[in-house]
Amino acid sequence: MSGSKQVKDLKTGSSVDATFLVMEKELREFVAKPGHYLQVKLGDSTGSIWARCWDRAEAVAATFELGDIVRVRGVVDSFKGRLQLIFEPNGIERRAISYDVTDYLPRTTRDIDQMFVELLAKAERIENEYLKRIVLSFLIDPAGAQAFKKAPAAKIHHHNYIGGLLEHTLAVVTLCETITGLHPELDRDLLLAGAILHDLGKTAAYEYTVRIDVTDEGGLVNHIVLGYQMVDESIRRYKDFPDELRLRLLHLILSHHNYGEWGSPVRPLFAEAEALCHADMLDSQLQEFVQLQRYEEGKGKDGIWSDFIRSLDRFLYLSPEKKRTAAQERERT
Repeated sequence: MSGSKQVKDLKTGSSVDATFLVMEKELREFVAKPGHYLQVKLGDSTGSIWARCWDRAEAVAATFELGDIVRVRGVVDSFKGRLQLIFEPNGIERRAISYDVTDYLPRTTRDIDQMFVELLAKAERIENEYLKRIVLSFLIDPAGAQAFKKAPAAKIHHHNYIGGLLEHTLAVVTLCETITGLHPELDRDLLLAGAILHDLGKTAAYEYTVRIDVTDEGGLVNHIVLGYQMVDESIRRYKDFPDELRLRLLHLILSHHNYGEWGSPVRPLFAEAEALCHADMLDSQLQEFVQLQRYEEGKGKDGIWSDFIRSLDRFLYLSPEKKRTAAQERERT
């Protein structure tokens, strides 16, 4: 994004002159008078904000489309506790430039290439040649590697940003390495192979052309089944792959969500599957908690308690020290 401010820097009273990705747009009817206003969701790599234009809505809406990069000039204010960017009809213009959409979507703060190098090194240390062959078939393939690097791990909950799948996978593999150190009776190679591949289906379950969203396949088939299909197809290319090992690896993928309502058709039925299930749950749920806590700390509201968070069914304690740090960050920007 060009311009002096990013979404994360915006606060009430901020003047904005920057470029954003158009993620959503719609004409909304005024409540108290005839006519429409224009509502646009604008995004960059640090977040998104709703922008509104009160005048000549239809004409302004016709000047750009979803997925366009637009330059916006306006002022930020607050409505019902949420920031919004207000702009005049001449305050938005389409930019005819080539770009990588992932530069304008939320992304991991970690180095994606470095994380992939770390994951590849862990895969290379798998000693079982059958399992290593399958894992590397996805990580070494250029198209597969690129998809793995960019895919989010979710649309809403945890690691819901570019590079999120890789970040989550690396964390789960690292947790599983720790588990095998504590429980050496486990099949280390099987568990690590399952950890690397457990969310592979998310490379097909999510898209990020305009915003992070669920694909038709992801919604209708589910990432667990997609991952099962992708791994099974790879295994079947090798006639000498042991059948029991195939079943055990596929079971790890199918059971890693544990509960049927979360997409798994079967519960973990041996120790490595149980370990993977808990490692996946620990990282995903803790990351969701951390993301929500950071969001609440960044609101700048008074008091030490967050707003009620429905997904967690609780209020969060907000450390005064962390709130001061967040406030200082906002002041510096």
